[in-house]
Amino acid sequence: MSQSEVSRLDLELELLQAMYPEQVEFTPRSRDFKFSDHHALLHLRLPDQYPESALPDLLSTSDASKRDVRNQMKAAIQSLELTPGEEALDAIIACFQSIITETNTDDSPTNAGNPTKDDSIATESSKTVIIWLHHLLALSKRKLALSPALSLSGITKPGYPGVMVFTGPTPAVNEHVNTLKAEKWQAFQVRYEGGESWEFAHGTTVTEVETMAEVVKAIEVGQDGARRKREFLEAVGIK
Repeated sequence: MSQSEVSRLDLELELLQAMYPEQVEFTPRSRDFKFSDHHALLHLRLPDQYPESALPDLLSTSDASKRDVRNQMKAAIQSLELTPGEEALDAIIACFQSIITETNTDDSPTNAGNPTKDDSIATESSKTVIIWLHHLLALSKRKLALSPALSLSGITKPGYPGVMVFTGPTPAVNEHVNTLKAEKWQAFQVRYEGGESWEFAHGTTVTEVETMAEVVKAIEVGQDGARRKREFLEAVGIK
């Protein structure tokens, strides 16, 4: 393996360990990579050619209840259409977290309640979501994110990674998220859902900024600014 490959992998692992403290484990000898989220576990093996010309191999994966979710994970990874030669661990982790979030939600007692009643409550409530993306580069997607069909407030940051924050009436937020999710993404993960509206320094529109620091500055306003800043940083993996 060339020195450039070693450097790329080391850099990727260092970034992941910073984003997910104590959740990432890599064994150089066997090239086994493990990511844990509470009791859920993702186990990959990194070929010698990764990341230059090969992709990680999925060995096993289980949710918090120790159920095998390999089939869901294989399908999710396939949908990413990953390209050999590019770092892929962050996108695969995002898929894994999305799957275990869905399985946890399916097991939640709240889902066994009356859906009609839940829907009626949702229409009267407000909501804020934080979306993490492997990247946000395409101008068409950036314009779509900035132009919700209904009145919402929010902020987006393109690049690697991409970040979107939207707030407003629950039905409007859900509709915009579903519209965006229908696009083809390498990774698209809703990392935070809160039952309240957030305020932004720029007002009640959706705007785009260039850096994560600008996102934080826009969120850190008002009486609850410090708390919302903390929730945002935790959602995007910055402790």
